[in-house]
Amino acid sequence: MRGLLSQASSFLIAFVFATILWAIATSEENPSREANFPDALPVQILNAPEQLAVFQKSADTVRVKIRAPLAMWDQLRAESLRAVLDLRNASVGINPIEVRVLVADSRVNVVAIEPPVINVRLDRLTARDFKIQVELSDAPPTGYENKSPVVNPTRAQVSGPAELMDQVARVDADVSLRGARTTLETSVALVARDARGNIVTGVSILPSQVSVIVPVDQRVGYKDVSVKTILKGAVAGGYWISNIVVAPSTATVVGSAEQLAKLPGFIETTPIDVNAATSDVIKTVPLTLPDGIAMLDNNGVTVQISITPILGGQTIRRLVQAQGLRRGIVATVSPDAVEVILSGPMPALADLSSQDVQIIIDATGLAPGVYVLKPRAIIVPSVLRVQSLLPDTVLVNLTEATQK
Repeated sequence: MRGLLSQASSFLIAFVFATILWAIATSEENPSREANFPDALPVQILNAPEQLAVFQKSADTVRVKIRAPLAMWDQLRAESLRAVLDLRNASVGINPIEVRVLVADSRVNVVAIEPPVINVRLDRLTARDFKIQVELSDAPPTGYENKSPVVNPTRAQVSGPAELMDQVARVDADVSLRGARTTLETSVALVARDARGNIVTGVSILPSQVSVIVPVDQRVGYKDVSVKTILKGAVAGGYWISNIVVAPSTATVVGSAEQLAKLPGFIETTPIDVNAATSDVIKTVPLTLPDGIAMLDNNGVTVQISITPILGGQTIRRLVQAQGLRRGIVATVSPDAVEVILSGPMPALADLSSQDVQIIIDATGLAPGVYVLKPRAIIVPSVLRVQSLLPDTVLVNLTEATQK
């Protein structure tokens, strides 16, 4: 028996010693890091009692210190941890609830939570029905009027803590009529307000959105017409009018029903001079109104006329020049000239001189011999573009200069 006990004791000591050595070795191979998790964790509510609602919390997020293997830290995300408050045994009033942090990986250990306890105030959950009121802000443009709005559905249920529900006096759908010239159909989020018109937060509204229709009609004696631009003269040669922008593009005019019926769907600007123009023309001009017709806003319109060069193409032939030749080296290029196909504004192409385009080959550092090199075009007018060089390679023979 003594021998068996002695052997068992020796085996136990050896096992403990081996376990310690394994733990030390494992720790050295997989060192741990203890630090604060970089993100604050939002607190989630679990097991909220029926007929009770969360009215207030002393904190909405917590900070957590954790210990985890060093190699895991780059893999940790906010979803890896959950901070929860279990309200299973909570009641009306203030309840100090211990924060629990649930981790997805068993290798992550929670060291500390700040704050460790959150005070949760619960109140009775109540609900009431309200008739939805449409609150119209602003107004349609002059010459237009709106009729009574139609809302669907017409009622909404508001629920929440009793103390907050006591503040709710109405449920509104806020609609702006700014710029509305036709019937407005929109989806609107509902808001709960107190008797003074302040928004009550912390309550739920079902449905959260409603459909609102506000009929908008034009008044008798008013008419909307488009604005037609009248130009005088012709732009410079090589240019064209690429765009015309009028602001505002429509105008509201006033007159008798008979006069408005005779009016076409547009009114004209006074003539705008674009003769010989080579750049954009921007002017504010009045409108030409028929007799008996007036404008609500007679400040005129702003017209922006975009003048753009006409694009074209041109092919020219230029000699090839060698650059970067070493001293005592001469170059023979075959072919000695290439064709350059250019594109760009016609006025720039028309003004192109022989000095504006150079074709070069780079022979920097090359020793005597025969080379196939790609020529490059240097163009002074930056608005022009090289489409291609023909041919796109040349044969270059570098030789020693003959001594005389």
